[in-house]
Amino acid sequence: MKKNIALLFAFPLISLLFIKCAKTAQVNDTQLLVTLKDTSGNFVQGVTVRLYKSAADSGITQISDAAGIVLFPNLEAVTYYWLAEKGCQNNRNSQITIGRPLVLGTVGYGFSILSGTGILKITNNSGEPYIVSDSLFNIILNDTPYIAYPTVGSYLIHSEKQSAPGTGSDSLVQVSCGDTSFLDLP
Repeated sequence: MKKNIALLFAFPLISLLFIKCAKTAQVNDTQLLVTLKDTSGNFVQGVTVRLYKSAADSGITQISDAAGIVLFPNLEAVTYYWLAEKGCQNNRNSQITIGRPLVLGTVGYGFSILSGTGILKITNNSGEPYIVSDSLFNIILNDTPYIAYPTVGSYLIHSEKQSAPGTGSDSLVQVSCGDTSFLDLP
């Protein structure tokens, strides 16, 4: 009989202990960790990383640590994008999102490679469409300028009127780190 009374008291006490532990256990917040390296494979410290949900979102900004890592805590379960910049290096030619919504209570992992880039702006000044191409793109350019963020280097760009194939010309464009290069057609 004494054993039964002891069990009657022990069972509620153990149950209360489990309930208390369950209430104090915290669900880990939703986080995104982004690792940043340069084109040589070195981790990059001091990179400004802006995390945002859409182009209209002002976002959250953090600076990468000595291990090239930024950790964004307390996030929502949505798809995020990031822009990482240090000087003229950025991640425009690398990963900018994990491509899916974060999962509540977990850590999402992203990785970006920073490279020196410039801006290439090609404008068609004629009333006729042009076919513009190089080793990376092939577009039909009307009256809206084409803007790209190529890595630093030289690009041979071929352009020709859409109505006169085979009669085009080539232009050598040098893209410098952080600068804007212009190509005006014709």
